Amino acid sequence: MAIFKKPAIKQVGGKKRDIPRGLFQKCPGCSEVVPETELAQNQRVCPRCDYHFAQPAKERIQNLLDPDTFVETDADLKSVDVLRFTGMATYKDRLKKYQGSTGLLDAVISGYGILDGYKVAIAVMDFGFLAATMGSVVGEKITRTIEYGTAQRCAVVIIAASGGARMYEGMLSLMQMAKTSGALAQHAQERLRTFLFSQTRQRPESWPATLHWATSLLLSPRA
Repeated sequence: MAIFKKPAIKQVGGKKRDIPRGLFQKCPGCSEVVPETELAQNQRVCPRCDYHFAQPAKERIQNLLDPDTFVETDADLKSVDVLRFTGMATYKDRLKKYQGSTGLLDAVISGYGILDGYKVAIAVMDFGFLAATMGSVVGEKITRTIEYGTAQRCAVVIIAASGGARMYEGMLSLMQMAKTSGALAQHAQERLRTFLFSQTRQRPESWPATLHWATSLLLSPRA
């Protein structure tokens, strides 16, 4: 028979306190836990190891262009389920899901603004929306951005984060590469520049959809 009894440990404070989600991010580069506020202040670059996190399109535009100079164009374009794609979830359901989680209608924001004093046409992809796959709307908005840059005789800046062609749109998705390439060829004939910044260098599937856009290519280090 035991002489001493193990005292019962009672939990103080009732329910377990939950930590709100989204306050911290674990860095894939160094495995350190970094506060979200610190990442936002450092343009989503890990202060410990310089790993570059994916940056939402709206945040990228805000950090890249001169303050209060961005004007969005074609903001009302929406993808349509022409092929009536079905699977684990329908294409319509997936679009609604990502529109709700990102606040975007599709995977790219396009428009024009001022960059260090120079007017530019700009298209910024958001990997958070269906991995920034290129469907009809993405291709159309990028094409219109390039055509605007040609008409205004200004440089075109494309921030690419594409996961490739959007399978839910089949051949219509693949046709976007030809359309954007044609607009770029005309832009290049006018001796105007196109700058492509890619933050998906470790995703090889993104290269066929984005590499053909650039006359100048910039890569996000360790992204």
